[in-house]
Amino acid sequence: MRGLTRRRLLLGAGGATAGAAVVGALVVHYQRPRPVVMHKVVLDGRARRMVLSWPSSNRLLFHVAQARFFGTYNLDVTLVDGARTGRTTIADVVEGRAVGAAAPILTWLDRYRLGPIPVHLVTGLQSGGFRLLVRRGVKGSRLDNVAGMRIAVTDQDMADRLFFSVMMRRKGINPDDAVHWVTLAPAQIEDAARAGEIDAVAAHDPLAWQWLHAPDPLFFELANSTTGHYSQRTNLALGLSDALLRSDPVGAASLVMALRAASDWIRQHPDEAAGLMAEATDGMDAAQILAMLRHESLGISPVGHDLRVQVSQYVDEMKLLDRVPDAVGSAAYARRLCVNVLEADESGALLIPDAGPA
Repeated sequence: MRGLTRRRLLLGAGGATAGAAVVGALVVHYQRPRPVVMHKVVLDGRARRMVLSWPSSNRLLFHVAQARFFGTYNLDVTLVDGARTGRTTIADVVEGRAVGAAAPILTWLDRYRLGPIPVHLVTGLQSGGFRLLVRRGVKGSRLDNVAGMRIAVTDQDMADRLFFSVMMRRKGINPDDAVHWVTLAPAQIEDAARAGEIDAVAAHDPLAWQWLHAPDPLFFELANSTTGHYSQRTNLALGLSDALLRSDPVGAASLVMALRAASDWIRQHPDEAAGLMAEATDGMDAAQILAMLRHESLGISPVGHDLRVQVSQYVDEMKLLDRVPDAVGSAAYARRLCVNVLEADESGALLIPDAGPA
């Protein structure tokens, strides 16, 4: 041990701090791991093409971003062809047909529980417009009275059913045993209600709004997600493939910035947004859409910590439905599912955790 005298060893042993350890008679110095310092992502102005998958039922945010903001961020964004639900949009990104997908957070969580997928959530997109509509003439004006009802949904896997199942569970009602879920195509709902074959329907805007505000409405509203604390939570969230997050973090940030700008613009210009939506929505004119938007919370697009908090709340609710184990830490799970694409380390890389329960 050249240069190591007994005196120096004793001094090292007596003065060892958190930066040194004594092994036998040898002082071993080490460095504490430095915390990763994150910086705001700086856009590079490069043109990019991307393919996303989006639910067919409400593409207002996408249409606004396409009309006003994608070009500003040098993005050429297209959608996967064909009708899409939240579950099929997730399949599109998992199977490589798109680099990103919009889907309800409840639907994302229902997919994650089947096993980790190479996709992380990066931003909320908009609040929910879930509505539980009850056929006029059916007794019961409170959620406590839904036991025994025949409730129609347009798809058993839609987040509409999951959302109201959570609300029922909070009231002590077992949503799997106490009500009868009936799957019907949207075009069949009104005929089934007139025939007395269903008592209620769980759906989301704009379809639910159209049924509720028809000239001779068959339904009244029993519960919704547009009031109370639910109104300030995001419903849809954007998930991006890990391949994109690793290969093009600046592109991912550009996309999120464009969509958040579109979300803010809709909140500030609901009348113009209604005009854009009317061009792509059957059965509703701009005035009807504007009335609907005024009953929804606009501009809800959390990222980073705010997104993780909201995802954690949804994880807690999925526990009520036994779709996430109670032993799973909700906050830790949310941290593993979410990535903040607006911040990167010194090399420009994003922090991408392994998806799944922690």
